[in-house]
Amino acid sequence: MTATPQTPPTPPTPPTPPRASLTARCPEDLLAMAPAVLGFWPEESVVMMTFGAPRPFHARLELPPADHVDPCVLLEVEERLAGTAQLHGAQAVVLVYFTADTAAAQTVHDALGPAFGSRGVEVVTALVADGSHYAAVAPGGWLGPWSSYDVEAHAFVVQAIVDGRLQHRSRDDMVDSLEAVPAWVEPVRDALLASGLPDRAGPVDGRTVRREGTWTEALVRRAVAGDTVPGPAELARLLWWLQVTRVRDAAWSVIDRASAVHHVRLWTAVLRSAPEQLAASPAILLGWSAWQAGDGAQAWAAIDRCRRVDPGNRLAELLDRLLDQAVPPDLWEGHFDWTLGLPVDTSRADLG
Repeated sequence: MTATPQTPPTPPTPPTPPRASLTARCPEDLLAMAPAVLGFWPEESVVMMTFGAPRPFHARLELPPADHVDPCVLLEVEERLAGTAQLHGAQAVVLVYFTADTAAAQTVHDALGPAFGSRGVEVVTALVADGSHYAAVAPGGWLGPWSSYDVEAHAFVVQAIVDGRLQHRSRDDMVDSLEAVPAWVEPVRDALLASGLPDRAGPVDGRTVRREGTWTEALVRRAVAGDTVPGPAELARLLWWLQVTRVRDAAWSVIDRASAVHHVRLWTAVLRSAPEQLAASPAILLGWSAWQAGDGAQAWAAIDRCRRVDPGNRLAELLDRLLDQAVPPDLWEGHFDWTLGLPVDTSRADLG
């Protein structure tokens, strides 16, 4: 008989993967670089890789089908790619359209090519790749014959898999990896029912907020330091009080670049253990951690997961703007004082 897991397993503790420096020398290198830097194999996407910026970055947008490309859609694509590249001082870009819809790729590129040029950003090369063949493309037409490719065993891809940077076959797979695991949720839900936690319908006094925020901060620090996942009772208390913005801020305040990958593992486990109505806060804390870890794709997926429960979440709106403008994660310092303005709690609360 196979035992059913009742709590999320303790995550492994591999070393923090290095941010790889990849040098492309041929089209196949570019086709392999895309999944290596994104963390999944892009489909129906336009991927932009930038060069020459003070902080080079990469971006991916869903490619609109040919029958859905209109001037408004093209303007949005231009602003989010060419506009962002100019904003951050990129000198050159490579564009790769991962699609079999060559009409859509050509239509979008006919607009993007001039948009980059008008902003002083050189398009070094642009490729269309359908999964087995690729060709170069320029505004107005093709630049060469179609060539076959297979980058499954390319050195960039293999190294990304070994480093743990490429874990998903597609973006859909990555999104699915943030869904709840029923066997993990059940004991947390049972603990919530048995806990006697107060009704959150009414206001919460400042001393209670400080007490629960202090407990939350200590729990998160301990879990991150040991790369462990709290048990059901602690998860129930954590998830319940994360509904209070200032308590959520206590958890948010300790996320930084040095420990970001550990926060990603923690908040992934917490999110997958959360009853749906309590999933918004762990989702956006995962998103923030992923951004700090340099994983913009996972951060976007976490935003979507948060908004499914809380469409107007303000922290999700903030992270959305940061990602949309390709703000570098090292501009965030973290460790702000979330207790400002809260009364001091003089009770002997359990802070363990």
